Amino acid sequence: MIRKRIKNDVSRRRGSIFAEYILLLTIVGIGVIVGLVCVRNALVNELMDLATAIEAIV
Repeated sequence: MIRKRIKNDVSRRRGSIFAEYILLLTIVGIGVIVGLVCVRNALVNELMDLATAIEAIV
């Protein structure tokens, strides 16, 4: 009886830990995507400024 209950508790803990890891990975993944979008926008702006500067020279 006690062993079965302990096994059940361990199984529930493993499931909850797995769910927490999935949630953490989802949040980190969304943060990485947002960060990459910001870097892309900044890079495009810098390249547009560079293109404008080169066009002004010619």
